[in-house]
Amino acid sequence: MTHDILVYLSKTVGLIWLMGFFLIVVIRAYSPSRREAHEAAARSILPRGPDRDA
Repeated sequence: MTHDILVYLSKTVGLIWLMGFFLIVVIRAYSPSRREAHEAAARSILPRGPDRDA
């Protein structure tokens, strides 16, 4: 294999792999079934009540 072929393959396969990874992340982030877990994570950094210091 020549350097040009390796560069072409790495650019092509790398782009396809990154786009696939991006799509998986977006699908998981906006999945309605994971909404409860996202809400719990968002609330976990907030103070629980007036007895905690803000």
